[in-house]
Amino acid sequence: LPFAVSTMAATVLVFGIVGNGGTLLYQCDWSGPGRRTDGPGFDQALMFGSLDMVAEKAWATNSMYLKVVETHRQCDVSAFRTASGCTMLLLHKVKEDDKIRLFFSEVHELLIKALSNPFAEKDRPIAHPSFEARVQHISKKYLRA
Repeated sequence: LPFAVSTMAATVLVFGIVGNGGTLLYQCDWSGPGRRTDGPGFDQALMFGSLDMVAEKAWATNSMYLKVVETHRQCDVSAFRTASGCTMLLLHKVKEDDKIRLFFSEVHELLIKALSNPFAEKDRPIAHPSFEARVQHISKKYLRA
C-alpha cells in the first residue's frame, strides 16, 4: 500500500549544542522513520527545557558528562557541559551510556577546535561543512552503528 501509515515507533536521536548565552549553535536530527505522537518542535522544546536540570546537575558534580538529566515519554536527554559553559544535549531512546559518553567526548574535542578558530563568532551557529561531516562520522561510529 503506497499510503500506509507506519505503526512502528520512530527511532529518536537528536543532537544539539547550546552556547553559553542560550543560543543554539548546532543541531542535527538522526531520527528514523516511524510513528511519532509528538508535534513539530517537540524535540527542541524538550532539549531546551532540560537546560535547568543540566545547570542543577552541573553544580552537583565535577564531571562534564552529566548522563541522563531528564526523561519524557521513553526519551532520555543526556548532557555534557563544557568548561566554557556550552552544553551538548542528546535526545535519545538508546540506553548505551558508554557509547553516548564517547560520542560527547569526541564531539567536545571537535567543538574546542571549532570555537578556538579566530574567525569563529561567539554564540553564533556553527555552519562549517567540515564540522558537520565530522559530527556525522562520530555519530555513525557510536550512535548509529
